[in-house]
Amino acid sequence: MAEKQIEATELYIEAMELQTPSATIPLQDKCIVFNLYENMFQDAVTADMMVNDSVNLPQKAPLLGEEYLNLILSNRSTGGEETSVIPGDMYVTSISDRYLTKDRQQMYMIHFTSEASMVNANTSVSQSFRGKKISDIVNTILDDYLFSDNEFVVEETEGVENIVIPNWKPFKALNWLAKRAVNKRGVPNFLFFESSGVTYFKSVDSLMKVEPNDENKLQKFIFSHIFSKDKILDELVQGRTHCTSLEVLHQYNTMRNTNKGYYASKLITHDIVKKEIKEHTYNLMMAFDPFITHTDIYMPVSPSDTTYQVQDRNSFAPDGIVGKPGEKMQSFYDSNVMFYPKHDRLYSKTKSDDYDNKVEEWKLRRNTLILGLGQIKLCLEFPGLSYLRVGQMIDLVVPSPEKVIEHKAGKIKNMEDLVDKYLSGLYMIVAIKHSVSMVDEQKYEYTMMVDVVKDALPEAPIYYDGNTKKGG
Repeated sequence: MAEKQIEATELYIEAMELQTPSATIPLQDKCIVFNLYENMFQDAVTADMMVNDSVNLPQKAPLLGEEYLNLILSNRSTGGEETSVIPGDMYVTSISDRYLTKDRQQMYMIHFTSEASMVNANTSVSQSFRGKKISDIVNTILDDYLFSDNEFVVEETEGVENIVIPNWKPFKALNWLAKRAVNKRGVPNFLFFESSGVTYFKSVDSLMKVEPNDENKLQKFIFSHIFSKDKILDELVQGRTHCTSLEVLHQYNTMRNTNKGYYASKLITHDIVKKEIKEHTYNLMMAFDPFITHTDIYMPVSPSDTTYQVQDRNSFAPDGIVGKPGEKMQSFYDSNVMFYPKHDRLYSKTKSDDYDNKVEEWKLRRNTLILGLGQIKLCLEFPGLSYLRVGQMIDLVVPSPEKVIEHKAGKIKNMEDLVDKYLSGLYMIVAIKHSVSMVDEQKYEYTMMVDVVKDALPEAPIYYDGNTKKGG
């Protein structure tokens, strides 16, 4: 029989020690709150710790920014298994918010960053690469310049590059490479990030791809205002995690999307050698082809050439300009225009060496795909699950705020409307805040705040005129 958790936030601190040049200092009894931050759009893991100090560690240790934290956190599942968060060595970067609370006692915040971040700050890459896959270049930089105890996970890329890294920090070089990398499926949405002792160079396309036999393995979440403590634990036993809070951070932004080229954009290339100027266009419809993975299947707009057409849905254009009233937003390519130089035979040794950066194949497409990740963004808070990582997919159920209508006592008429069809569904975790706070000297509470995103809808848009629904 499965072992039942006593608390949904049950946590064990296996190690929380500050390593100084001269001593090991346990911090478990001094830590009031500890926060660990992971983010797919940031290079490294960071952390901070509020300390209640009665021995004056900044002087006695002393704390000079040459120390690192050994941290291992774990929590027990309902089946009795333990999973851990092991971010690797976290190096002290600064102390802030230091003040005296009472006689012979003080509080302050210690800030940390990962080992990889410290190595990056002290290293530069100056090297040329010819005829190499971007994934091979990434592996070289990780092995030769960004050495750390982290495990490296690098997705193989398509095509070869001729490039020179001109004395850049490793993080800068890796992020620049991510912007132009294309995976084996031809999708250019790579990200470089760190999570719990692992450094990733992977495409969002591969991270989003959930195989049919993996769907049942997705972590399931449910949000409700009415769950009791016992109900929360029951949900845990059944494999569902109850979210104690849910906030919609973003839900579409037409002006931002238009200005940044999410709906449509144009690229103008200029080859100074060939004296050629070319225009290339891309729109949201192209981003929803069968070779690109999204969280769901429907675009978060209403194009006129689908079965769920809505008249005048995108009537933003007045008469007399490019495009006609009622045209979909994906037609206005001049809303965002980019320029990029091309240099024919820039790296040529012979006339037959016709290397091309092929910017038209990745720049516009990547811009649309990365912007798509912010179309619907939620912040969830729930009891800590130490095995969750950024880049993982989850399954979320969000009840609709609609009023329940009954046919008769106990018979619900609008059963199909009790779940919010657009806010529910598959999401990708893009940021995690692990938060450990002291309840008493023997007990800690572990919670997580997680930012999740989706770039598509599970169902076609349906519009409501006050009485009846349209579309679908």
